[in-house]
Amino acid sequence: MPDITATVVFHNEGAFAIPALESFRFMVGAARRHGIKIQTQAVLDRPDYTTRHVVNTFSDWLDNVEEVNFGDLGLSRNAAVERANGRFLAFFDGDDLWGAEWLCRAYALAQASDAPEKIIWHPAWLYYFSEADFDRTVLDATAHPDAASFLATHEASTSDSFDGRGLVLDNVWTANVFAAKELHMRFPYPATDAQRGVGVEDWSWNLATLAARIAHLIVPETVHLIRIKESNSVGQRNIAKGLLPNVPANFLWAKQNELALR
Repeated sequence: MPDITATVVFHNEGAFAIPALESFRFMVGAARRHGIKIQTQAVLDRPDYTTRHVVNTFSDWLDNVEEVNFGDLGLSRNAAVERANGRFLAFFDGDDLWGAEWLCRAYALAQASDAPEKIIWHPAWLYYFSEADFDRTVLDATAHPDAASFLATHEASTSDSFDGRGLVLDNVWTANVFAAKELHMRFPYPATDAQRGVGVEDWSWNLATLAARIAHLIVPETVHLIRIKESNSVGQRNIAKGLLPNVPANFLWAKQNELALR
């Protein structure tokens, strides 16, 4: 059995899939050099021609490439869960980049945990980058007024400053998660229901797991690099459709970190 199944999900990323696949390959290679057994797979959900061509051209080192026809991020990830053989699962979006040590460090913490099936791990740092910033350089400490790139951090649900109620207003964790397959089987990603205005699969998944007292923890010294697109991003489409997350009926409107697993 593999230690980890690492899945990268593609849609219509086009040429952006090239650096994403290279970053994915570099990260997997670093983990394998540490002796970690990894199953690699790509899931293409209704890909456009360019994305399909790029993945098929640059992914001969992947264990599996699967094309599905959901048109739904949550269902794409659920399909990947069903095909995964690893004890732990790691998900990645097909236009981002990742620190080379992410899988190594997340796996080390999971292995050291007494109850890994009750924990979700997130990278410590988020760097949102825009390719348009290449000509917005400055020579001092003051950022260019039009610069879009920025740095942010994730916060653990066990932190004294964490307030679970805030997750209803903003998705405080990205979809770049590391968790036991058993946990993913218990909490499948919800499908988008545009008629009801409910979607944003990773946000809804975060709410459902937090409500079930699953701890969301941080892996120190790790980073997720997120591409800011000028147009046609999933986030922009969700906003245009007015989609909101599904707040589970058992969500406890508690103060601070009372929802977290101690």
